[in-house]
Amino acid sequence: MRILLLAHGPSVHTRRWASALRERGHDMLLLTAHECADPGIPARVVGSPWPVKALRYWSALGAVRREMRAFRPDVTVAHFLPNYGFLAALAQAHPWLLVCWGSDLLTNARLSPLHRARARYVLRRAGLIHVDAAVLAEAAVALGAPPARVWTRPWGVDAGAFGPAGEFRAARNGARTIRLLWTRQLEPVYDPETFVRALGILKRRGLPFHATMAGEGSLRASVEARIRAEDVARHVVLEGFVGPDRLRALHREGDFYVSLARSDSTSQSLLEAMAAGLLPIVSDIAGNREWVTHRRVGYLVPVGDPEALACAIAEASRDPEAVTYRARARAAVSARARFADTLEQLEAKLAALARSGSAR
Repeated sequence: MRILLLAHGPSVHTRRWASALRERGHDMLLLTAHECADPGIPARVVGSPWPVKALRYWSALGAVRREMRAFRPDVTVAHFLPNYGFLAALAQAHPWLLVCWGSDLLTNARLSPLHRARARYVLRRAGLIHVDAAVLAEAAVALGAPPARVWTRPWGVDAGAFGPAGEFRAARNGARTIRLLWTRQLEPVYDPETFVRALGILKRRGLPFHATMAGEGSLRASVEARIRAEDVARHVVLEGFVGPDRLRALHREGDFYVSLARSDSTSQSLLEAMAAGLLPIVSDIAGNREWVTHRRVGYLVPVGDPEALACAIAEASRDPEAVTYRARARAAVSARARFADTLEQLEAKLAALARSGSAR
């Protein structure tokens, strides 16, 4: 198939989808509003570099239409509703698939009546809508998506790419250092400061730990200040953004994975950690509950509650069932979230969309 991809070129997720589809023999072209070093497929930058995001994407509309006429795709795939999904709808792509990322439906579409109207406009024009969680499917339908066009499937991870995490042993009289891994960005939606506050509580209670925070973001300075205020600088490493090789190494070294997202669908970083065999301790939100059952696959903690998080980490460090939880987590990803399975299903759905377009 000839597949036109509208997406954020610098994103690792864009590169992953683009490269995987190209490796399966499809003729790909990426249109993006941002320069990218190596997207893995032929790419064109469209639009003017306006500082206002909305103007940047509006300015790309003419170029998108021209590229569509020149490339003549069998099917178009647009990632993220507010920008590239909106562009696909305005350009009257046909047939086309909208891939929702979570925040586009769970937060952006709720910002104002105008944002909601834009989401409804796009959702009603997409031939198929890919969401990665039930909570996202519900949001799409509530915003006007025809239920029959909503396909729910996690993006998935390559479970074979991660070896099982190091052998975990429950702490004995607080003698063993627990290795905590954070791989979310340092942004308000992921609440990294609550994580650091919990680390301060653990330190004051004498539980040995080492925490690695692999991520960057606008709260970096605030997180650093909180680390100093909690007096845990000797126990926390801020790695910043890490590549895939370093991420695999961190998974191998870790015991527990922590995510405190205030809003999320199916988190790729959660699936990666579960595939690697880490025990998940995550916020009690709908997207996480689809993967983590409290005291069976991991631990769920209330949003924004450092005391509850500290208690969950301490309990997990002594829990004789922790090894079983980790095995269940890894098995869940293997059974329900393999990227290869998702890719195969996606390919079939794109082929069906292409056939519907040719019969128009």
